[in-house]
Amino acid sequence: MGETGIKGIKLGKCWGGKVVEETRVVQLNATERTLGHDVNSTRTTKYTLLTYWPKALFEQYRRIANVYFTLVAILSLTVYSPVRPWTTWTPLVIVMGVSMVKEAIEDYKRYKGDQATNHQETDALDPETGEFRPVVWKRLYPGQIVRCKKDEFIPADLVFLGSSDPENTCYVETMNLDGETNLKIKKSLDECKDLSVEDLSKYQGSIECEAPNTKLYQFAGNLLVGPPEQTNRPKVAVQPSAVILRGCSLRNTAHIYGVIIYAGHDTKVFMNSTEAPSKRSIIERRVDYVIMFMFACLFSFCLTGAVFFTDWLQKNFEDHWYMLPGNTGTVYNPEKPGATGVGNFITGFILYGYLIPISLYVSIEMVKIVQSMVFIAQDRDMYHKETDTPAVARTSNLNEDLGMVKTVLSDKTGTLTMNMMDFFKCSIAGTSYGAGITEIERSNADRRGQILQEIDTAAADPYREKFFNFYDKKLMDQAWTKQERSPEIEMFFRMLAVCHTVVPDGPAVEDEIKYEAESPDEAALVVAAKVMGFFFCKRSNTTVTVREKTASGTHDVEYELLNVLEFNSTRKRMSVIVRDSRGKLLLFCKGADTVIYARLDNKNPLNLELKKPTLDHMEEYGNSGLRTLCLSYKELDSASYEKWQVQWEQAKTALTDRELKMDELSEEMEHNLCLLGCTAIEDRLQEGVSKCIKQMADAGIRLWVLTGDKLETAINIGFACSLITEEMRQFIITANFADVEALELEGDLDGASVLANTRVEEQLTLAAANMQGEAASMDCALIIDGKALTYALSGKQAKLFISCAERCKAVLCCRVSPLQKAQVTGLVKKQGDVTLAIGDGANDVGMIQSAHIGVGISGQEGRQAVMASDFAIAQFRYLTPLLMVHGRWSYKRITRMINFFLYKNMLFGVTLFCYNGFTLFSGQYMYSDVYMTLFNVIFTSLTPIIIGMFDKDVDKSAGIQYPQLYGQGQRNEYFTAWAIMGWLATSLMQCLLLTTFVLVGNQSDMILFQQGHPSTMYATGVLLFTTIIITLHWEVISILEQWTWIHHLSIWGSQAIWWVFLCFFSIFPLGLSADLYHLFIGIVGGSAHYWLYCLLLPVMAILPDFFYRAVRRWVAPAPHEVVGEIQWLARKEGRNLSQMPQPVHHVPEDTNATVVFRMMGEEKKHTGYVPEYDPQSKFYNQNQVATKHKDKKRDDGGLRNPVLDKLTASAGHSHRTGEGSEAVPVISNGRDAGAASQGSGSMVPGPAPEPAALNSP
Repeated sequence: MGETGIKGIKLGKCWGGKVVEETRVVQLNATERTLGHDVNSTRTTKYTLLTYWPKALFEQYRRIANVYFTLVAILSLTVYSPVRPWTTWTPLVIVMGVSMVKEAIEDYKRYKGDQATNHQETDALDPETGEFRPVVWKRLYPGQIVRCKKDEFIPADLVFLGSSDPENTCYVETMNLDGETNLKIKKSLDECKDLSVEDLSKYQGSIECEAPNTKLYQFAGNLLVGPPEQTNRPKVAVQPSAVILRGCSLRNTAHIYGVIIYAGHDTKVFMNSTEAPSKRSIIERRVDYVIMFMFACLFSFCLTGAVFFTDWLQKNFEDHWYMLPGNTGTVYNPEKPGATGVGNFITGFILYGYLIPISLYVSIEMVKIVQSMVFIAQDRDMYHKETDTPAVARTSNLNEDLGMVKTVLSDKTGTLTMNMMDFFKCSIAGTSYGAGITEIERSNADRRGQILQEIDTAAADPYREKFFNFYDKKLMDQAWTKQERSPEIEMFFRMLAVCHTVVPDGPAVEDEIKYEAESPDEAALVVAAKVMGFFFCKRSNTTVTVREKTASGTHDVEYELLNVLEFNSTRKRMSVIVRDSRGKLLLFCKGADTVIYARLDNKNPLNLELKKPTLDHMEEYGNSGLRTLCLSYKELDSASYEKWQVQWEQAKTALTDRELKMDELSEEMEHNLCLLGCTAIEDRLQEGVSKCIKQMADAGIRLWVLTGDKLETAINIGFACSLITEEMRQFIITANFADVEALELEGDLDGASVLANTRVEEQLTLAAANMQGEAASMDCALIIDGKALTYALSGKQAKLFISCAERCKAVLCCRVSPLQKAQVTGLVKKQGDVTLAIGDGANDVGMIQSAHIGVGISGQEGRQAVMASDFAIAQFRYLTPLLMVHGRWSYKRITRMINFFLYKNMLFGVTLFCYNGFTLFSGQYMYSDVYMTLFNVIFTSLTPIIIGMFDKDVDKSAGIQYPQLYGQGQRNEYFTAWAIMGWLATSLMQCLLLTTFVLVGNQSDMILFQQGHPSTMYATGVLLFTTIIITLHWEVISILEQWTWIHHLSIWGSQAIWWVFLCFFSIFPLGLSADLYHLFIGIVGGSAHYWLYCLLLPVMAILPDFFYRAVRRWVAPAPHEVVGEIQWLARKEGRNLSQMPQPVHHVPEDTNATVVFRMMGEEKKHTGYVPEYDPQSKFYNQNQVATKHKDKKRDDGGLRNPVLDKLTASAGHSHRTGEGSEAVPVISNGRDAGAASQGSGSMVPGPAPEPAALNSP
């Protein structure tokens, strides 16, 4: 690699000589583009004028059928072709041309969008004149200083230099970047914030930063002040808060100044715009194998004909003197059998090409576009009126897969829940406050048959507002000032008002102000502080102002914001360091309970007093389905802080490992904390979630919920939304054991990992044994926490884990990371199940892209999940119509259409083979090559497309009311090898019947037409072709369940087009109509023999298959046929389908809830070291034999999981604890349950004359 003259930039052997950068140096006020830096021109098109033809043709020839038809078209130009070349080239050009034109139109739309973007204008600073002048975006480059105005989009990635705001801050909206509509505050560099335009034009300096990358929320760079030749230039750290990315829009600020650091395709938004993984449907992949089978049939036909013809030519040709055996040429030369055989093979290869449906792929594409862009997108049942959000099919490739889903993997927050947070309860200084009742508590009470006492809503109503649904008379209206622990309460709410990154918007009036928060949780906490008298009213670059109402009065207190230790998924906490008006240094830290408890000062008597009651309150809140957050603080020593601040500034300016160094320093500061309490925020379930989950369970769809919540919270929400029922046997897998935690506290992390891995294996082995044994006949639920999942996803554990999960109707994975979500999805996908992943946040993107089908929820966490998805809906409940209506219909329509294509082409193609056999495989055919060409393109093209678009066995309401129908797609009943062979066998039977009757009944010595004309070869061909056209359309008539005018139009219209063609084409000039010249009007059409055959032969051909279907429907009706009868009876009796008899569920005599749980002494659910996932680690692949343990204290009442003890409070169940390290997971029986397992019933069609049972899948 050669060095350039620019620091940190290297030239590599890359495509097109692209410069590879290790670090980037950008000179401010650069007058020309630096080598290796992209200009700001962007292109999203797939093609250019030069690359369109090669790329578009490459896309077409990725389909093997197009390769075959092109080869046939080329061979038709040779002497071996039995047909005229234009008859093979015409359909090929039409089919490929339609696809290529479609590609060109779509790409032209992208080109127009690129042109509009590249020609937008922004103001760029001219260093020579010191003035801003308008410049189009595509001419901008790194180093230029630009001015962006209010409501304009940012043209490139900028370092924020200054603003019209006195505080030198600005607000940006990142909707186009991550989908979030809340405003983000940005802070300019202190070094440049007071510079005027003239000063900026003369400013000398450079920005040294990392090379272009995909990290949207991270940035490492420094501003070097002074000219480049100056040594030891002052260095100023550039924080991520000073970087504004392309795609953001400026809000609430008149204008800003910034220097471009990344332009064009180097910007972070373009670096992140990688193409989603290419997904093909299960059916489409299977079609490839079917086409290969048809190719095999084609080659066998060709080979059979070539061998037979060559053998006959050698043995018998000399005896046929009228063929002039002495003047044959190469094609029929018996002395050259090799050349003759090859020539005959090529002839057959062209002739039998009708076995391969040339228009299949185009038809599939047309049907899928209508299914997705019309039926799914226009479905009012999936339109969310409150947010004006329709369903969106972002791809049409996977429509039929929606009808085959076996496993749904779902996020919880924002997917099952509304992600609209309300401050609901809190624990302060060991006392719990808040009297509300959550939906989870109501669900648990209903399940236990209890009645909860509701609070006085009239007293709470005056305090309710967005994000706040809390009432406790001990705190409201400053009543907290009279409480015994008022100092702790005051500090608690002060922390809520100060420790956040919320941006206030609007006047500093409590009733009018709005808060722009990065998450609804933060907004809820700030609103709670406001209601309690700590009104966060103003934020600047360095200060936070809070209007505090305390016992001493109301005061505006300004806190100097010194440091923000930001939240990330690794730290699981967020801290701020502030200096109050008295000069006191305070650190406020909030985060997950496990993280905060590990950093408390164990010598502080207040912590010793508050830890247990606060932990109990968090358990209680978690059981109620609330999201908990732990709050703590500490006072800092000035001298220690100043020393730490020096190290912090050094870490901020580091170009390598900046994040790691800052995390280490944050860890150093966040210790010896003082516990204040915890908050509990309610995230209510979405409307219709329980019903949707129940319907999916009845449909045989397993639901996995992957959530970051605690075990108890996840279980309670599982009960509330009907994911888990009391009738299910629950198996809980965890890695939190006392002996494992003891090793972790001792620092023996390797030993702890080995032991935890063994414990997880023991639990999974025991669960698998019980699922195969006494629990085999029951519905099961598997619950596993994130720590246990780390081991369960690795090595041999993965097979054991997935084998257990596949036997369960519901799986709950708790405390999982985004990476684990994607890993779990990939593991389920590998088992062969069609998987659907649904989520609403950026942390769900990996899961969505890993699944067969990704569904994004247009929710509160931005649109990153939607942008990565295949389908987008507004509510979880819309999965019901998406899967059980559109998915089921799409699967049946596509598979039936493909089967019909194969059937009709086999029927037609084999007639060519049969007749060729009659002519000793000489390559002769009895059809005109004109209508042979139009067979796929005109005469039989409309009917399969109409089937694919509009075929419907039962109505929409029936598909939802009887979810058991969905099992047909899961079992792939319509596109198994047997189903396909059934269609092909039918075509062969009909082909033999039609060919035999036509050829036997139309011999050349028979006078069948007027004026004494005998039956000629082409007249026989017209008759046989007519019977084929009629037969295949009448076959469709025999299988259709519902008719519409468009079905009539396609079926009868296609047949009519054939006769219209015969009438008009036969009067064309002889040179064009050739063998059809006056054949139909003058000869065939006037024969009663022809019309009699057209009536009788198709009826005879379809009768065997029709009788088979009728008998099967009578003896063993399919589920949709039973529901169809119910539907017919409902219409006949003038009733709605909902008024007809519903499924009857059989109730088992004895159903017990059973739980696998751990007994390792006292549980510590909120602590524990979670090792990083490393598939190569010895801890994940060790082959240890699980130790057998015995339960020494089991009684007749059995053992209950402590979580369920809190939920059910059933009499006769006790919680016992084992001793030391010998205790292991055990099996216990819960109370008897009289209700039945879901989906175990049958459907009875009620008053139907012959009742038929429909067993659930």
